[in-house]
Amino acid sequence: MAEAKDTQEQVVARDEKLHRRLEFYHSLYLDGAPLEEEFLQQLYKHGYLQDPNKNIGPKKPVQRKPVVITDTKTEGEKRADESVDIVQDQEMFESDDDVIVMNKKVYSDAKDDKRFLYDGGASISKADWKPKSVIYHDDAFVKWIDSINSGFQNMVPYKPFQMYCQQSADWMADEDNIYQYETIDQRREYAWSEIERIRENSLYFLDKYLHVKEATFDEGFMDYQSKPVHKVMAFLFDCGYSVEMGKPRQIAATTTLGGLAVCKLVTTKNFFIKMIAQDKDKVEEIFDDKIKYPFSDLPEWMHHEVVNDRDNILALGKKSKKGKKEGVNSRMQVVAPSVSAINGGAPPLVLIDEGGYIGILGKMIKEARPTMFMEDPVTKTITMKRQIWIWGTGGEMDKKGKAYEEEYMNTLKKWQNREFEYGIILIFFDWTTRPGITKEHYLREKQSYTVDGPDSEEKMVQFRQTYPSIVEDMFLTSAKTLVSIAYINKRLETIRSLPHELRGETGYFEPIYDTSSPSKEHDDLPYKVIGAEFVPVPKGDPRASAKIFLHPKKDWEYRNFQGTDPIMTDNGFSNMASSVWDAYYGTLAGIVNYRDSNHKYTFLQIMLLGIYYDPAMVNRKKGLPELVESNIGTAYIDYKDYKGFYSSLIHRSELPPQFQGGGAEIGIDNRASRTKFIIHHLHQLIEVYGDRIYIEEFWEQLRTFVCKVTDKGNETWETQDKRKYFDDVLFSTVFSYICSMCFAHRPPRSMKHKEAKVKTKYRTITRSDGTLSRVEIRKPA
Repeated sequence: MAEAKDTQEQVVARDEKLHRRLEFYHSLYLDGAPLEEEFLQQLYKHGYLQDPNKNIGPKKPVQRKPVVITDTKTEGEKRADESVDIVQDQEMFESDDDVIVMNKKVYSDAKDDKRFLYDGGASISKADWKPKSVIYHDDAFVKWIDSINSGFQNMVPYKPFQMYCQQSADWMADEDNIYQYETIDQRREYAWSEIERIRENSLYFLDKYLHVKEATFDEGFMDYQSKPVHKVMAFLFDCGYSVEMGKPRQIAATTTLGGLAVCKLVTTKNFFIKMIAQDKDKVEEIFDDKIKYPFSDLPEWMHHEVVNDRDNILALGKKSKKGKKEGVNSRMQVVAPSVSAINGGAPPLVLIDEGGYIGILGKMIKEARPTMFMEDPVTKTITMKRQIWIWGTGGEMDKKGKAYEEEYMNTLKKWQNREFEYGIILIFFDWTTRPGITKEHYLREKQSYTVDGPDSEEKMVQFRQTYPSIVEDMFLTSAKTLVSIAYINKRLETIRSLPHELRGETGYFEPIYDTSSPSKEHDDLPYKVIGAEFVPVPKGDPRASAKIFLHPKKDWEYRNFQGTDPIMTDNGFSNMASSVWDAYYGTLAGIVNYRDSNHKYTFLQIMLLGIYYDPAMVNRKKGLPELVESNIGTAYIDYKDYKGFYSSLIHRSELPPQFQGGGAEIGIDNRASRTKFIIHHLHQLIEVYGDRIYIEEFWEQLRTFVCKVTDKGNETWETQDKRKYFDDVLFSTVFSYICSMCFAHRPPRSMKHKEAKVKTKYRTITRSDGTLSRVEIRKPA
């Protein structure tokens, strides 16, 4: 039976992966990196380079030939596509960057996009889109959230969300209203039907019944109209997820979440909502404009009697003659921050506005976490007892905003590591989610923030916080970094846009043993180590200690070099990091960035990294040449010595002269004037090879590696906060780079070709334009 042919979509996907990889090789070629013969042949084959051995004339520039797929778009999708344009953001970044935004019809008006429609044809109920758990997520939901966080316009279709949006759209298409019915019973039935709808789908409530206070309108208010970003917010809210949300300014987040809170207030009995704002003035503003006014402007049949609307409390119910409260009996309170603000009154829903301006945010959340979860008595699984929403922009990043950054980045790491039991969904909305944004407006705003003089960097920081493209933009500061923060963010954005197979592979190392050589008594390993095997595991797996960008080439020598920033013992907070520098491509080939409670296991993973990249045969491996920071590297050096790999360590006398100071025999002493030289070489490495480094952790650490001035006026380079940020990968990388300099007299070479004799001939060819050209032809002798 014949095998089924690949679909056109599969062909396109495979073709795209191939060209992504070829473009990487081509960029290395253009940068002057000597490519291996097999990669050159691929570039010749696919037309990226002209093969000099072929007697042909010059060709036109290579154009990728698109594979045409049958058009299956709806008319609505085609109309939406007509308004797509490209923003070429050359001034902000140091290279061209294409960001898709809507031009005439901005992206926020793309209501007929297939990602917001469901064509199933059936009547939709809440059971169709509500998740089974708000803690344990299926793969489709995780992929959907990841796609949003990579850039809102990268959002993939997600069926439950599509059904949620379609349910609201179907009900909005129903033009009935209460005044079409004549009898009291008919109106009462309609009212109860509407209450059931808005209780089930808050998006429907927002679009049909919410009015927003707006002084610029003659009426003093405007009808709320949800945009795609608001639909995502409403869906996550109605599903019951707790969310930490980073956003650009002016996307109506507080208005939307205030409206969702009002919907909850009028439809849920005995419910308590607490909203926390940055200070007393903001509390009063939010209560009056975002809560009290929208409630007062609801249809009369939706109103409940207000029991209290003073002291920033809105309490609903009815008072009977006996003083008992009847009706919905729900209340909402807006308060200023305090450590116990979340827990006070045990509210099942907590909303925290502009977290970047709340300096005690971390303390508030830590105080609340124990009360967020409970065990389901039936399923015996952990369930969410309290729903929390936190949102904000960067804020005052040199002041209170650091608390928000710490919480946000902690949640981001939990999400990236798939630690879903943390209970909070991490969402990032980029600048394209701002309602009404267009290419022209974005460029005008960027131009207005572009100034000359001492304030130029601070102004650009403000712009990037207001219009963030990636998560890190929200947390920019004007602190002095080793290279521009714009360049660092550009590299992060480039890496995160790559296919997963080009972003590195996570895993850990297992030793290969010589079972004929048992270890000594009390050793941590049973046998002598003679090799290393890399074991891939998914990102977030607790066993993952390493990330490999380029696996070793077994037939090369003097190509890879190792640098290590060690730890001394089990104590401490930082990781132990080790990097492998590829001197042939000028890139970071792989890293270990890890810390285990057993420091010997950490040492083992670092040692196995060097053994894995050693090109020698298994039974002859000595490990890569390795440069260790000697200040605190004694324990690790002793470990390698005990395992029989001492000879791979670089001696102080082998280093370039500027690094030979210090009293240790092995390694590099990172003190005194040598520290300045190390930082200088880190800067040199980035300037020369930065565009070739695709290890994300390197750039993440570089963002928080800043210049500080001591009380004596001396400049030092360190992390912004040693309790929160790390620099281990930076130092291990520059050590690996310096290690390669010790072998500058022995350039990388392929061992399989080193003894092959090659005969070089030259041939004169005639080009298509009639000119003569002399080309080199190399053949085995």
